[in-house]
Amino acid sequence: MRYEIEAVADRLREVRDAKQLSQRELSRLAGVPQAQISRIESNSVDLRLSSLVAIASALDLEIALVPRKAVPAIKSITRQTTDRTVIQPPTIGKEMQQLQKAIRALQIDAPTLPELDDLRRAAASLQRLQIDTRFLDNLRSVRHTIESANITEQWNGIFEAANSMKALRIQIAHFKPENEQRSANRPAYSLDEDDDDA
Repeated sequence: MRYEIEAVADRLREVRDAKQLSQRELSRLAGVPQAQISRIESNSVDLRLSSLVAIASALDLEIALVPRKAVPAIKSITRQTTDRTVIQPPTIGKEMQQLQKAIRALQIDAPTLPELDDLRRAAASLQRLQIDTRFLDNLRSVRHTIESANITEQWNGIFEAANSMKALRIQIAHFKPENEQRSANRPAYSLDEDDDDA
């Protein structure tokens, strides 16, 4: 296998691991046999374009042909969006895993659902934020909406869940813990009443 294709296969494996997906789960999401995914990741087979497109889509990746001059800029942007590891409080981390699991189940049960891409993007944008534990109930509520919509197969709840996640992302992004609010409201200097220099 050529070096360029090995690099693509390695990147696919890295993203699968980061999303905590097994090869079997990725197989169900992408519609590519698990044995084929294993051969691709071990660089023992040439990666077919149809397999690449299916796997990339299942991993929420986009394939694009870009001018060679733009590659360094694109790599830089990609590093900025994917290398930043956010360490969440344990309860938030666990709830985010449950939310991802609910979305994966939905991807398997209703892969052609139009709102699915919107839902995945909203979830991905949440994962890049540091989430305070005060938002735990909000996350649970969104997850319950997704799970109940999937169980009853009433997909209209998915649109509501995606919108709730977008609103929650805005709240989290603008949220400042109390200790930060206090320090932000303190003046840069103060005038003592005892100063008689005037």
